[in-house]
Amino acid sequence: MGNFRMYHGANLVGLAFAVAVSAFVALTPTANANSSDYRWFEVEVLVFRHLSAPDTDEELFPNAITPISVQGALDLITPQLSPNKLRGIIAALPLCSWVRDLPDGVGEYQLNQTKPMFAPLPSLAPQDVFCRYHEHAIITDRLYSPTPPAPGMEIWQQTPKVILGAGGDIHEQTAPFLLTQESLTFNQLKNQLERRGLARTMLHTSWRQPVFNRNASQYLRLFGGHNFTSEFDYFGFATQPEHESYDDAHPTPMLLIDKNPSQQQLSRLKELLNAIEQGKFRFVRPAEGEQLLTKAPSNPPRGLPKNVWELDGLLRVYLVGNYLHIDTEFNLREPESISQQLSSVEDQADTWLQGEVEEVPFLRAYHLKQLRRVISHERHYFDHPKFGVLVEVRRTELSQRR
Repeated sequence: MGNFRMYHGANLVGLAFAVAVSAFVALTPTANANSSDYRWFEVEVLVFRHLSAPDTDEELFPNAITPISVQGALDLITPQLSPNKLRGIIAALPLCSWVRDLPDGVGEYQLNQTKPMFAPLPSLAPQDVFCRYHEHAIITDRLYSPTPPAPGMEIWQQTPKVILGAGGDIHEQTAPFLLTQESLTFNQLKNQLERRGLARTMLHTSWRQPVFNRNASQYLRLFGGHNFTSEFDYFGFATQPEHESYDDAHPTPMLLIDKNPSQQQLSRLKELLNAIEQGKFRFVRPAEGEQLLTKAPSNPPRGLPKNVWELDGLLRVYLVGNYLHIDTEFNLREPESISQQLSSVEDQADTWLQGEVEEVPFLRAYHLKQLRRVISHERHYFDHPKFGVLVEVRRTELSQRR
């Protein structure tokens, strides 16, 4: 009887699990489905920065960064850049032990009486399974290109303007994939804009994807242009060196090195009051309509990109009935200098005490967010005073509802 109860209970648990899985599969369009059941479309995107934009009132654009979380978004661009990350990974590996202190003649080209040869290399140690050669160690290193000083995506200071893939067959694929050069149709327009000095291309790419309804659709992450990661954080503030050293241009911190925090604060306050009395420093109240430089949030949203690209954002294509929709959200980043009068009173005082800096670098973000119902095989333009996004969605042989 006990065995029957255990068996019966196990069956109930298994049945419940099967029902849950079946429900999940039914709600998930990409689960156990044949690619021929999908409605496939081709998408081409061209993003360019205006070089001759009309004068705009900068006060219309807030200083605060509108964060765009890329969590859950499909990234087709990074895999095209990732092969170059191997160079950074190699640079991070430890040096091979056998090339640190080579005996005389080892690895050098020698002339034997009968034929030229290389002197034999020492046997490998266990720690040399994953290691790299020293850049000046042996002649075989000349076969390898120099590795960058630090690993990671930061080695990409600029992405290619055109991002291409290997293509694919929509009858066999189940996920979006990048297309080859032959799929790009915006080339003539792009060349005209660049030749006339009207625009600079940041991203031009094309892909094919299955398109579902809004609830089942997925965002694609698109980025390009300059990489500001080594200069600014995501919220636009200049990155500071880990160990800041002071010199003659910063006399005050040098005098405070040996003082406790209370003495430091008192000395800073006295110096600031003396400067105000002598007319060397004054607080500047922001003029009417000017914006204060906001602080970075203490709890930033999840899913923010690790790299700060000139262009970064999301795009998705979905269907409402038989009507296509394009949903876009992008940030365009632009470095500029912000006057201290746009900073808080505390920032003005701290900046003056550290060297009378009148302006601070800041990476501004111009935000674009638009949703539009579109018609296939028509070019649709999403405009911003600073940049533009051109999108065309094209039907394929698997675009019709089946």
